[in-house]
Amino acid sequence: VVKIFRDINLGVSKGFTPNGDGINDTWEINNIHSYPNAIVRVYSRWGREVFTAEKGYQNDWDGYYANNEEPLPEGSYYYTIDTDGNGSMD
Repeated sequence: VVKIFRDINLGVSKGFTPNGDGINDTWEINNIHSYPNAIVRVYSRWGREVFTAEKGYQNDWDGYYANNEEPLPEGSYYYTIDTDGNGSMD
């Protein structure tokens, strides 16, 4: 069995500075609009999910916890992008 994966042409911002100065204030994923069913998840380095966008990420995450009560501390975070929004690998 051979699986063929389609090209995924996403440009994920390596960082952003949500400090309200109007420059890089949100996390951007170029071409995410090509994947309207995509599910985007961001995790702390300890594996805690801190942000989720279910179907239709709009390049608008501002670095706040999922509950929007407080900003995340500066640091490294991990993310997953399920382009089909179904958990499959094809």
